[in-house]
Amino acid sequence: MTAAARKTAPLSAQAHVFPVTVYWEDTDAGGVVYYANYLCYAERGRTELLRTLGVNQRVLVETEGFNFVVRRIAVDYIAPARLEDVLEIVTVVRTVTGASVEMEQVIRRGGDVLVRMDVTLACINARGRATRLPADIARTFAQASSGSAPRPHGRNAHQVRNHRRRL
Repeated sequence: MTAAARKTAPLSAQAHVFPVTVYWEDTDAGGVVYYANYLCYAERGRTELLRTLGVNQRVLVETEGFNFVVRRIAVDYIAPARLEDVLEIVTVVRTVTGASVEMEQVIRRGGDVLVRMDVTLACINARGRATRLPADIARTFAQASSGSAPRPHGRNAHQVRNHRRRL
């Protein structure tokens, strides 16, 4: 992939951006991020997106009896991240169906896309079986995918709003 292609990402203006710094624990002996750690970064990005949208996963499990699990993930590793890099985990809700949510995630350094992921989350009940998303949660995800989600709040809100302008 060319440098110009790595700088472009087909993400909407309704993207959530979560910053991550690469530490020693994330790398191999050569200072390059171990491939599985990108999945951990993506999980953090999805969790922070939910938090920004006002969805508390622990409350959902404890009081509503359902949870989100990764049903499918396709990962394209484009370029490596290295020790001390400051990365952005960009998450966009693409599609909401009865029991699942499709997201696109990009991990980038500056303007360079390092990793691109297509993720499908499934909603499951306490027995581990697929279940419909509750109407309010489905509505929240649908608003996020259409660009009409509530404005971010909390400790990273100003960062999220500023990064959205650059997408």
